[in-house]
Amino acid sequence: MEERVAYTVGDNPQSRHNDVSPQLLLPPPPGHHLSSAFVVQVPKDQVYRVPPPEHAQIVEKHRMEAVAKKTKRKVPCLKYLFCLFIVLLVIALLIGAAVAVVFYSFKPKAPAFSVSSVAVKQNKGNPPTYDVRLKIKNPNPKMGVKYTSEGDDSKLSFGTKTIGWGRFPNLEHEKGYTADVINMKFHGDKGKPLPASMNDTRAKNPVSLTLDIESPVVFNVWILKLWRKDMEVKCEFRVDTMGEGTKILDQDCNTKLF
Repeated sequence: MEERVAYTVGDNPQSRHNDVSPQLLLPPPPGHHLSSAFVVQVPKDQVYRVPPPEHAQIVEKHRMEAVAKKTKRKVPCLKYLFCLFIVLLVIALLIGAAVAVVFYSFKPKAPAFSVSSVAVKQNKGNPPTYDVRLKIKNPNPKMGVKYTSEGDDSKLSFGTKTIGWGRFPNLEHEKGYTADVINMKFHGDKGKPLPASMNDTRAKNPVSLTLDIESPVVFNVWILKLWRKDMEVKCEFRVDTMGEGTKILDQDCNTKLF
């Protein structure tokens, strides 16, 4: 009686034609249930321990597509920012050029002052009052000048002694070498009479006086207020007498802008 020999997968002639074949399993012992798991034997030459090169190419392709999309989104933003920068730069250059043209075309010049006459009035029991008449010229052909005094910021001095305080009036000068004449009043201190040397009416002893004026000024073109500066005026002059019919013998007036 011949013995039956079970063929293995390697000895089975049919395995030559099938690369993968399921292993024949014996039925489970009594009392054990058949599981749903299957065991499949695969030849070692078909088991890939490293992903195939095709997978890397696919991943790289998707990555490059994502990078390209992000780059396309960033490029328009950079273009807009560059255009905005160019526009702002052009505007800044135009404004700078306009300011330079205005500054050199409308450079403010200080007004010119001169003293026309001086008279003193003194009543008994009252402080002396000095009436000073000034002539002001605007040397700016294209700009008007506005004087905005803020208090008793002007004074009249005899030598080193201040004999009266006054306020420069608010005044608007039109453009174009215009001239105005103004009257200023300087009030002395009560109880302080005129110095004796000022009462000397002899022509050989002229009276030397100094007039100091401080006032803010605004230079404007049409309705535009271009410059606001502080003005200081100092006039040193001599008169023949402090009474009626005063004559200005000589004078030197200087105006500064700050």
